[in-house]
Amino acid sequence: MGGRPTSLRLRTALWIAAFALTAFLAAGIYLAGRNELPAPPANPAVVFRQGSANGRRISFPSWSANYDRIVTNQDQTVLNVDGVRDGLIYKKGKPYLRVSAAHFTVDTLSHDFAAAGRLRVETVGTEPKRSFETTSAVWSDATQILTMAQPVRIDTGADAPLYVASLSINVRTGDIVLHKIAGPIRLK
Repeated sequence: MGGRPTSLRLRTALWIAAFALTAFLAAGIYLAGRNELPAPPANPAVVFRQGSANGRRISFPSWSANYDRIVTNQDQTVLNVDGVRDGLIYKKGKPYLRVSAAHFTVDTLSHDFAAAGRLRVETVGTEPKRSFETTSAVWSDATQILTMAQPVRIDTGADAPLYVASLSINVRTGDIVLHKIAGPIRLK
């Protein structure tokens, strides 16, 4: 009979120790969180107005543009650029294409961009001078290719414009690839 009260006391002591340990840990967790600083507020996007932006290759400029407004994401890896004017795409460091667009989305890591809205591209310093009008384009800085996947109106100073379903301009080689051509073509 003497063993029962001892085991009861031991069980009671273990329960009290477990309760005390749980209370101690809960109080420690509560007190540890009391002095913690709250998370910083999410940084709002940064807005720049009236300026210039550019992308560079290793030793040459790749593209540049003046803009009305830029809105960046928090880590500034994506730029949303509105009112792009006097944009230039360079070939071997010299202006090759002049660009104006309603909107650009620029990846600052790859220097690629997508243009949307009314878009006009003109050749610079080439004969014949050509202009391209469309609603969207994508620039790949790695391949140096400007792709216009929407219908494009091409003016070369000839009597009538040429319409194509899409086209791509390889800035490195100067090649222009046209798809689904409609309109008069005069080869020289």
